[in-house]
Amino acid sequence: MDGELLALLIAFTPVVMFFVVAIVLIVFFFLTDKAKYNRKYSFLEKCVETGMDINPDLLLDRGKKNLSSKATLKTMLLNRLAGGIVFLLTGIGALYWSILGHFKDIPFLSSVALIAVGIGFLIWYFMGKKMLAEELKDEEQTLQQLHNKER
Repeated sequence: MDGELLALLIAFTPVVMFFVVAIVLIVFFFLTDKAKYNRKYSFLEKCVETGMDINPDLLLDRGKKNLSSKATLKTMLLNRLAGGIVFLLTGIGALYWSILGHFKDIPFLSSVALIAVGIGFLIWYFMGKKMLAEELKDEEQTLQQLHNKER
């Protein structure tokens, strides 16, 4: 009975690792974004309390970059999508390679980790797209206005 339980645990370890790594990556990235937002908010709050002039560029997520630069929300989200696809396909290729090599430990575990990172990036992309829908629309309108002014 103990041997069957151990074999079952060994069989499900990659699946569990897959979900654990994906969840840890998503939580890590969201917590770092939230900490960055909290630092910026407390800085702006102190500026308002002391009566300092506030630069409107500080209110944007991109800091010193303007909207006409290439680092817009849309391109940042598309970079996440591209990264997710690359990691996912690399992980699937590594998984296929490890299966052909009769489940060697290192290639198999690394392929599971790559797949988890890829899925984490894809989840980050789709959640970001859903959460930033209004900001993306506003950014698109602002870029259209800038484009029309240049003509």
